Amino acid sequence: MRWRAVFLGAAVILSVGSLQAALAQVKSPPGGTTPGGAIFDRLRDSTTRPVPQTPPPTVRPPDMLWVADRYVQVPGADTPMMVPGHWERRLSDHEVFAPPLTGRTPQGDIINFPAGTRPPVEERQAP
Repeated sequence: MRWRAVFLGAAVILSVGSLQAALAQVKSPPGGTTPGGAIFDRLRDSTTRPVPQTPPPTVRPPDMLWVADRYVQVPGADTPMMVPGHWERRLSDHEVFAPPLTGRTPQGDIINFPAGTRPPVEERQAP
């Protein structure tokens, strides 16, 4: 019986010692995060790089401006005239190039306006 107790005690001591040795091998080496350390560290570093910064965009007015359908009063016409939507090319802050336009009155009369430079749509009364 005494030998059994000694044998059991020795077995417990050996198992505890071997458990500590096994856990010591699982611990990460200094400077690494895992037992395979270097491979996983390089993978993590390559996938978590900061995103490169781009310069802020320069804001400039567009070269082409959309003018929506609108009704304007034209000299010589009794009623407002509908001018269809169109694109105008910006030449400066106070000047645009408008394409040739066709206006229509509520009675069905058609008036053609030639292409040319005009003030921006906010500053003019005619098409």
